[in-house]
Amino acid sequence: MYNSSDQFYTEGGYFQSNPDWHQEGSKLKADLVLEFIKKFQLPTGLVVEVGCGAGEILVELMKNLPANSILRGYDISPQAIRIAEKKAGSQLSFHLEDYTQLKKEKADLVLVMDVAEHIDDVYSFLRRLRDKGNNFIFHIPLDMSCRTLLKPHVLLQQRTSVGHIHYFTEETVVWMLRDVGFGVEYFIYTKPDVDLIPPRSFKQWLKKMLRRLSYSINKKLSVKLWGGYSMLILAKPIIKPNE
Repeated sequence: MYNSSDQFYTEGGYFQSNPDWHQEGSKLKADLVLEFIKKFQLPTGLVVEVGCGAGEILVELMKNLPANSILRGYDISPQAIRIAEKKAGSQLSFHLEDYTQLKKEKADLVLVMDVAEHIDDVYSFLRRLRDKGNNFIFHIPLDMSCRTLLKPHVLLQQRTSVGHIHYFTEETVVWMLRDVGFGVEYFIYTKPDVDLIPPRSFKQWLKKMLRRLSYSINKKLSVKLWGGYSMLILAKPIIKPNE
């Protein structure tokens, strides 16, 4: 169950519920990040992932970035870093630290993949993070939908199993980032597992077909109706005049 402090992550609660640290989805996320890097010609001299978990996204990225790129992963979970450290190398390192509290050089690209929904004071976290990089890619789940409003136990499952304590819509994500000084440059929706993996029953097949049809007709409406989707966002820090 969610703990209101960082203890859920530092003392192993999250690890007990998710011992693989969701590494199975890392390649897909890394491929999407690479598409953004190529599409927007983002520099990759120093790439930092905040809340890197087991580090597999950075491992996959490293395979496709230039040999002079430096990649660093930061996480507050010692269990996650123990897994990640086994993958470290000359280009790639992992650190048991809160990156937002460090005085380091600005990263060319900061990744924040499925992290915001776990942070108690997410606004303060994002404000501290804003000055740590020149370009940011966020992946944030859109847990709030018509379906979850009608079936709140779905949100409770997200809360108890993976520690989600904030539930976003597309609009609240954009508003939050703008509130703390990020300009949203571009975003896409990313699909949940139910849309990607083969169905194992007729009920799952029917659900998948309905979701697919709905998404093909109107993506925005389908996201709001069914839920389970996420946003992959390219953002840049905007320094306000009074700062």
